[in-house]
Amino acid sequence: MWQSTISKQQKSDAKLLVAFMKLFLDGGFELDTTAPDYRDRDLGLGKRAEEAVLSFLSECKTTSRGAGNVLKHLRSLHRSGILNAKIERYQRLIQTAAIKDPAPGYTQDVLEGISE
Repeated sequence: MWQSTISKQQKSDAKLLVAFMKLFLDGGFELDTTAPDYRDRDLGLGKRAEEAVLSFLSECKTTSRGAGNVLKHLRSLHRSGILNAKIERYQRLIQTAAIKDPAPGYTQDVLEGISE
């Protein structure tokens, strides 16, 4: 039987990190799986999001660059409510169709703002 080389926890962490990274794509994005350069566009979006996340974290005096540590810091910032404005902006972009993502709808809006 085929076995996955990554654990369920690693897969869950990766999905959550992608959800956090989407918050940092200002102006929305469009992923068209039928486009011939889909993979290049997807990689470009990923690099743009990564740069934005690392820039934001450096403004917060965090120098982490590894996925696990970045996720840990983003979770902490989320719990403290610092990401609320980005979450609200992302939700507005989804509602106005500025974000076109072929992923299922229930995976689009997994982060909620934290009430203070």
